[in-house]
Amino acid sequence: MPRMSTIVLALALAAVGAGLGRAGEPEARVALKSSCLPANETREEIKTHRLLEPFVALKTAAAQFKAEALSARLCRNGDEMVYEIALLHRDGRLVHVVTNAVTGKLIAVRSAHEPAAK
Repeated sequence: MPRMSTIVLALALAAVGAGLGRAGEPEARVALKSSCLPANETREEIKTHRLLEPFVALKTAAAQFKAEALSARLCRNGDEMVYEIALLHRDGRLVHVVTNAVTGKLIAVRSAHEPAAK
């Protein structure tokens, strides 16, 4: 059951932020209109559509951006299921990442320009 508690914790931390922003190019903007699912619907969607587990998406994004994983939310973006992931860099900057929930492919990134207040 530790795995379920990790998923629940990750989803509970989702209030930290949503991932909207830049695509792979530094100045390219991606407008996303998504609606995020509550924890109980998230579990059902993962089972039904064989999506990546939130923990896997968190770990992958954290490793890719060399940051601490804070939260992941499963959201609908049109017909696509995505994870909106919040990461924290050592310097205090938040990074919001959007990945495809089936493939794990990066869709968009937004990095906060200012470090968090100390």
